[in-house]
Amino acid sequence: MFRTGLWTIGRWRGIPIRLHWSIPLGAFFFGHMEFVPGFWLGFFLLVLVHELGHAFLARWRRLRVLEVQVHGLGGVCVHHRGSELDDSIVAWGGVLAQFVVLFVPTIVTLQFVRPSSAFVSQLLWAFTETNLFLIGLNLIPIEPLDGAKAWRLPAIWWRRRKRRAASPRTKATTSSAGDARAAEMAAQELARAALEDAKKRRN
Repeated sequence: MFRTGLWTIGRWRGIPIRLHWSIPLGAFFFGHMEFVPGFWLGFFLLVLVHELGHAFLARWRRLRVLEVQVHGLGGVCVHHRGSELDDSIVAWGGVLAQFVVLFVPTIVTLQFVRPSSAFVSQLLWAFTETNLFLIGLNLIPIEPLDGAKAWRLPAIWWRRRKRRAASPRTKATTSSAGDARAAEMAAQELARAALEDAKKRRN
């Protein structure tokens, strides 16, 4: 996370969106160091949508989002940490937003409309090929990439499911043991009462 060289361009649902001066360098690098202004714009929008996807799921999990940064190396969504489940869900937000908001609509549009200029072609290049490349890169299960937390979700879900399934059985076992103890005590009381009654009759 960068602390200097940032410029706040606006807010999304109260969350500051800040750009770093290194964005042109990152766009130039991913654009194969060519003059492709359409791609540069697409790269910026791609990273922005990715980070807003994290912010959306963080808010959904009731985590406070402090800011969204876009820089030459990608971006970062700064938010309060939650549980292991929260962090794993939020980690999926970026790639899901890239795929749903940009990739799918672009592919559907290309079935009916063809690029009318080099600028549009470059923009679509960012939304398709580069988009899929960054999704795959981000899902590698290595820190600090999103995949390091995202792929923990199935295991977390499975552990929580097992705990929920075991909980009713534990309660049922405890309840059965309590009922058996109560029945035993009642039987003992009846036996004592019967003995005392028998003694009284003898006397």
